[in-house]
Amino acid sequence: MVTTFNLFTSISWIIVGVLAIILSIMFLAKNPKKRLNQLFFAGILSWSLSIMLNGLVFAVAYKSLTAANIIRDICLVCFVLGSITLFIAAFGIYFGVESLNWIIFLVSFIVAGVVIGFGIANDWVTSDGLGGYKTTDNLIGKIFIQIISVLVILISDVIIFLTYRSSKNPQAKRRVGYFVIGYTTIIFGYFLFLVDGILDSFVTFTPYLFPSLVLVVWLAAPILMLIGFNIKTETESTSLANKLKNESQLFKAKHEQQNSERPS
Repeated sequence: MVTTFNLFTSISWIIVGVLAIILSIMFLAKNPKKRLNQLFFAGILSWSLSIMLNGLVFAVAYKSLTAANIIRDICLVCFVLGSITLFIAAFGIYFGVESLNWIIFLVSFIVAGVVIGFGIANDWVTSDGLGGYKTTDNLIGKIFIQIISVLVILISDVIIFLTYRSSKNPQAKRRVGYFVIGYTTIIFGYFLFLVDGILDSFVTFTPYLFPSLVLVVWLAAPILMLIGFNIKTETESTSLANKLKNESQLFKAKHEQQNSERPS
């Protein structure tokens, strides 16, 4: 018999995951050929799949605990890959898409592989002792899956914020501002989980409130980023690298013009 909380978790996470997947497709639909669109699509899609699969874990656990653990492992893989891909997207916004060479991708996914390896080896689906099931991990699992992934998103948020600060175009600044809020919203969701864990250790609290708030907040994150994507801006590079490159080319052109105007 499925417990009420497991049923709530399964249905709510699957629904929110499916909605987030639809939102991720909208990133790609806007312009499938642009690298940043592809990265945000891949990042949000992976992250959304992790949400949906986490709900699926509790639907499957009552039939097969082995299958539930396999789905949980795939969930964690998607979660880490989503965080890493969103970091690469933030890196591309700040330094320019042309900075995203194969070395950036190789290093990022090697790090992701290490995090995933240690994470899935230290995370399990087990009985909660109340007739239902729960996901649990040890300290290594928490460090490699939760803490490192949150740090990756936090670093990404800082990179996006620096882009926001450096932008001079009001429209571009407004556009990037939505991404700052979107990344911050993801971090806020993790914070709510932390608060839920702390309160649960000291007071009896409804188990539905904070998970519900987390899902609302996490669904808001891709919506905010999508709003930023759809704000039209004047021709301006949000990349500091592009800005410096353009200024260098302008200086060179002026210098050549001055030389051509000098009498021989």
